[in-house]
Amino acid sequence: MSPVTPKTQFSYDQAGLQSFHPEVSTADAEVRAKDLLAKMSAEERFNVVCGGGFSIQACERLNIPEIVMYDGGQGVNLRPWCDNGVLEKTVSFPCTQQLAATWNRRLSGRYAKAIAEECRAGGIHVLLAPGVNIYRSSQCGRNWEYMGEDPYLTAELARIYVTAVQNEGVMATIKHFACNNVEFSRKHSDSRVGERALNEIYLPAFKAGIEAGVLSVMTGYNLLNGEYCGESYYVIQELLRDQLGFEHLVMTDWNSVTDGNKIARSGQDLEMPKGAKLIEAKDSLIGSEAIDRMALSVLRTCIMMGFYDRPQVVPEWVERLEEHEGIAYQTALEGIVLLRNEEEILPLSQSATCPVLVTGNYASRTPLAGWGSGRIEGFNPESFVDAFARKAGDDSIQYRLHPNDDELTTAATVIICVGYEHEGEGRDRPFELPAAVDAQIEHCVSLNRKVIVVLCTGGAVRMNWHDKTAAVFQAGFCGQRGPAALADLIWGEVSPSGKLPYTMEVQFEDSPDPDYVPEGLKVSDQRNNLQLPGLEKPDHFPGEWPHQIHYDEGVFVGYRWYAQRQIQPRYWFGHGLSYTRFEYSDLRVRSVDHQTWEVAVTVSNVGPMDGAEVVQLYVEPVHPTKEHPVRELKGFDRVDVVSGSRQTARIYLDLHDFESFDCSKGARTLRGGDWQLCVGSSAQDIRLRQLHQVPDAGR
Repeated sequence: MSPVTPKTQFSYDQAGLQSFHPEVSTADAEVRAKDLLAKMSAEERFNVVCGGGFSIQACERLNIPEIVMYDGGQGVNLRPWCDNGVLEKTVSFPCTQQLAATWNRRLSGRYAKAIAEECRAGGIHVLLAPGVNIYRSSQCGRNWEYMGEDPYLTAELARIYVTAVQNEGVMATIKHFACNNVEFSRKHSDSRVGERALNEIYLPAFKAGIEAGVLSVMTGYNLLNGEYCGESYYVIQELLRDQLGFEHLVMTDWNSVTDGNKIARSGQDLEMPKGAKLIEAKDSLIGSEAIDRMALSVLRTCIMMGFYDRPQVVPEWVERLEEHEGIAYQTALEGIVLLRNEEEILPLSQSATCPVLVTGNYASRTPLAGWGSGRIEGFNPESFVDAFARKAGDDSIQYRLHPNDDELTTAATVIICVGYEHEGEGRDRPFELPAAVDAQIEHCVSLNRKVIVVLCTGGAVRMNWHDKTAAVFQAGFCGQRGPAALADLIWGEVSPSGKLPYTMEVQFEDSPDPDYVPEGLKVSDQRNNLQLPGLEKPDHFPGEWPHQIHYDEGVFVGYRWYAQRQIQPRYWFGHGLSYTRFEYSDLRVRSVDHQTWEVAVTVSNVGPMDGAEVVQLYVEPVHPTKEHPVRELKGFDRVDVVSGSRQTARIYLDLHDFESFDCSKGARTLRGGDWQLCVGSSAQDIRLRQLHQVPDAGR
């Protein structure tokens, strides 16, 4: 682990966390692992590096237990084939993208800690999370499992998530390394990425997890610059191990590799789920130094976590599920984003006598979770309709899946909750909502001026009806307590405070790579998502194979792209409305040490409700060049402010925040000179600025 800097210490303090320290030191674990390895037969060593389905295989002769893995990220995904008879139910938390929309470090730590406690309740050793791939394209089916488009925000939350999980005795797995940014043809997708973009956009979250002490990394399905990540020496040994300094367990994603000998040479440690490609090459690999290296890494990492020294199961922690539900509710409450509120239609009055008409394909849907390995069913699901009726009273809520024109026209308010029938792992989804869903929204807004649209999606969608709506929420995949949270927001129990962790474009053609799907193919066509890597090109697939995706936008991802191209998106990164109003004043900067500064600003709540504001700090070069973004997020602070009072937001900067990657030197270099420190409520809504001089390198 890297030393904790003042800026990182501030993050841990805000999250209420102590930095992670393994139960056994690396050095002591190395000695013990070598001793175990010496006692194992060649067959036993080989078995250790071939997964056991959802586990690391046991070695009963030496009393080495099976090490159990579960999917999650937004909870613990109970699977029939992993049932241990202890953990019968788990909480469906809001997705990690919605966690990112809270911009709340302390809540992020509580969220991850709760998931780890559910793992321990069921004797689960390894959580296959967090996912930290960057939201590059709004169509990516797994965006909801990640933490948005910005490398700083994602890195900050990844650090907290990893620390909170591992502090509870569960190994976190940061994934998917690296540049696994689409689900279209996901096992035949070759991400062609330049060195600078790789280092400035796609690696920082992995680096933060490694600095936090994460003990497991999962490689991606995709190829990176021509090689499958799970068997690439460049990806695993040069990037992950040598450059980022990761020393512990690396595992493949499930059925993601093609060649056992390449796996053994790459720096990889564990082929999941059952070592199929290693077994194909077993005759040449068994008893080899490569297998011994892999087995040693697996053993050492498990020893460091204490897995061989204590029982993993803590069954009494099942009793904490009610507390965890409260954390899920709070995450949804703070992570649901109010995008639009025309004429301040919201909050609705609870004393209204006219009915509120609720409709839409997500109005009665449960659970509110995406599809795939990260899907958490939960145990206490509630639909939007039921939550609204409980909040406003049954007599005030009228639910119709297909309301008639008279019902639409006479309703005091229409709430339409919408999303895709399938959004998740294994395929991307169109930018357009399903045709029937879009048509229903258009019909609603044509008959009623007071329509509230609730989007249950993992990213931006086309909203041609947007300007006719009264209000729009981005509710995402908000888990089993999300409907209750949304009801409290709509009826004004609490003021909204969520902020978008990604930019919403007006049309997909505005985005950096709108043509990544070959002409003539559908983004969600299952034929393009073949289950095994390395297959010959199918007859129906046009163009090169594997399918190359060119990251020609470089570092200009998300809001960086729209600012550089001067394209007005629908909503900027960091946007989110409130029922109250905040004023910023008294921006001040003080030096903490020779390379760290504290930026403070006073935030006053001058509106009618108590609320929370996410103060965002961006840096702008005074003399920008076309090679660099005009504005980049480098810090944030979420402050709760009572109506009529003020609070101080504090954000830390250090010299690393003014670096960029120099390809000619193969390293990050400091960009000294004059910078503007910009404090605001979104990437576009800048309230205060102050000139700041950064010393040149060497000074």
